[in-house]
Amino acid sequence: MLRSFLRTVLIGLAIACAPAAAHATGSALSESQAQAVRDLVRQTLIDNPEILVEALDALKERRAAEQAEAHRAAIRAHAADLIRADDPFLGKASAKITVVEFFDYNCGYCRAALEDIRGVLAANPDTRVVLKDLPVLGDDSAAVSRLALAARAQGRYADFHVALLSFKGRLNQESALSVAAGLKLDVARLKKDAASKTVEDALARNLTLAENMGISGTPSFLFGDALFPGRIDPDTFAKALAAMRGAGK
Repeated sequence: MLRSFLRTVLIGLAIACAPAAAHATGSALSESQAQAVRDLVRQTLIDNPEILVEALDALKERRAAEQAEAHRAAIRAHAADLIRADDPFLGKASAKITVVEFFDYNCGYCRAALEDIRGVLAANPDTRVVLKDLPVLGDDSAAVSRLALAARAQGRYADFHVALLSFKGRLNQESALSVAAGLKLDVARLKKDAASKTVEDALARNLTLAENMGISGTPSFLFGDALFPGRIDPDTFAKALAAMRGAGK
């Protein structure tokens, strides 16, 4: 990929320089003159390879900025679905700052992020984290997400969520039901509610929302209109919250 990019830069510079040289002389370059320009460009890049590094860095920065802006536009376009009244969350319902997390119960980084999130929430009582089940790691994850969303009907989503993410090993329907029984949830009701249209609609909405915003991996955090893919450390979390407070979000 890098070699292809460098070749493209070299050819592009040669093509760009030839017309410029022709304009400077007031006439079209002959083939030998055009070749001389290309040779000069090539030798310049060989003698100053840092030019290529600078060009590659500039391209990466531009693409990152374009991607960030695309994410911001998508987040703004789907703001109404990002934070819904029936969304489960960690923290206080009255919190003024809302962060959104897309996660999968079988995602190791999501599990590792749990304690970071709980620590941040303890230190920032004005913040809550809205939780968006995004089971991207297979059918087992989807089954567990359905059970977790079903726990809302028993008012136990947060407890169940923490227990599931604290589970050692891969989660599936059987192990998730075992966790639910350990929490004294009504397992029969949980299984019934997990098959409800309400749960299915919530899960489908999350999947569609993530697709529309270009989110394909977990965890992914949204701070206002800024997307942070992957696990983030507590310091970055705190800085992102500070930015939201400064923006009045």
